Amino acid sequence: MKRGFGLLLVFVLLAVCLSTDLPQADAAVVTIANGTPWKDVNNDSLQAHAGSILKVGSTYFWYGEDKIHNSANFKAVTVYSSTDLKTWTWRSYALTTASDSELQYAKIERPKVIYNDATGKYVMWAHYEDGSGYTLARVAVATSSTPTGPFTYHGSFQPNGKASRDMTIFKDTDGQAYLFSSSDNNYNLRLYKLTPDYLEIAEELNMIYEGDHREAPAVVKKGSIYYLITSGASGWYPNQAMYSTATHINGPWSDLQPLGDRATFYTQPAFILTLQGSGATSFIYVGDRWNPSALSDSRYVWLPLNLEGTTASMTYYDQIKIDAATGMVEGAANGSLLSQGKPATAQSALASNPANYANDGNYQSEWVGTSVTWPHWWTVDLGSVSSIKNIQISWFMVKGSEAFYKYKIETSTDNLNWTVALDRTGNTTYGFTSDTLSATARYVRINMVDADLWNNPGNWYTPRLWEVKVYGEN
Repeated sequence: MKRGFGLLLVFVLLAVCLSTDLPQADAAVVTIANGTPWKDVNNDSLQAHAGSILKVGSTYFWYGEDKIHNSANFKAVTVYSSTDLKTWTWRSYALTTASDSELQYAKIERPKVIYNDATGKYVMWAHYEDGSGYTLARVAVATSSTPTGPFTYHGSFQPNGKASRDMTIFKDTDGQAYLFSSSDNNYNLRLYKLTPDYLEIAEELNMIYEGDHREAPAVVKKGSIYYLITSGASGWYPNQAMYSTATHINGPWSDLQPLGDRATFYTQPAFILTLQGSGATSFIYVGDRWNPSALSDSRYVWLPLNLEGTTASMTYYDQIKIDAATGMVEGAANGSLLSQGKPATAQSALASNPANYANDGNYQSEWVGTSVTWPHWWTVDLGSVSSIKNIQISWFMVKGSEAFYKYKIETSTDNLNWTVALDRTGNTTYGFTSDTLSATARYVRINMVDADLWNNPGNWYTPRLWEVKVYGEN
């Protein structure tokens, strides 16, 4: 009897070990580095852009656009799995150009997957266009009996005969699902209720935004409050994310409020991940940092999203720590914030926009110089000699005239003798930069050498800064 039980136990353990859906590793505290190349367990580039994450049991499945071919046209929707949210295993192509003739020359963007408890199906919605442009403005729907697919393609259509571009789907706590759709050339944002099988539109409910040019919607619910985050429309370039709240999904929705800095820390919203653990429920903003010149090298930014009442806020960190088991999410700051509220000076400043507006902790206020004169400098006095580890700069941008800044970070202990601590005159990053450095100084000077406007022959910008944050230790 004991021998028979032992053999049975061996077979059971062997079957468990061979299960393909086992977690890759036990969940523990992990550190995610933002804006750096992310590799899967095979050391291949993680390609899951503009997608979504769905938790099934103890495993997370990350769906997204595969841009390895450096094209806006469709290659595949990829699926990765993880238990700790850092270590990802490539599982399959959920959808490919071979899935249907309509997908052979097409665009499939922002794939979102939810589970239908009634039908037992995993349902994917995405933005559909043909490969030649952006004139069809449809949604596409696909389903699978497993989270890894392959998904069966059900076709594309315009919801209620209306254009639909950037979109997301949201499953409420009662099981009802909804489509949030940027419509009418992104002028408006519409809300639709889905049918019980999540495959079609049941009815159009509301026009949440009218004439606001919002896209890239991401929705989350905390308690009884819904939060809707969107970006502006500026192609691959970053802009100011905004959010609204409501106590009923059909509204009324509050007025738009800014989230993060003016470039959303050089990201566009992809989705909001709700992390429910044994000790807490946390929320993670997941953004795409697009690289239009090499889409395969577009990066990911994950940030703790603070939701309190009707207020949403987030701060940038180069790294965040996550414990998927407990639900803990926290930013890993590179020291203390040394610069906020400290005395600031500049080469010139408008009376209405003084130098201290660039280190007042407000991403919506700015220092502005008096003339179009380059180079131009801005300086903060930290009050004492400090060890400087990280400098974050929110740069001025104008929608349609996006620019990157050529700059140097200079440091001094006496405000007389200056050292170039970091030369970023080769910078090509738009809107927001976060620089790691090692310097000892009391004074930090941002020397703005020039601004390169991508669609203008010359630099007509007046030197200005939204916000500078210096991190380190006194």
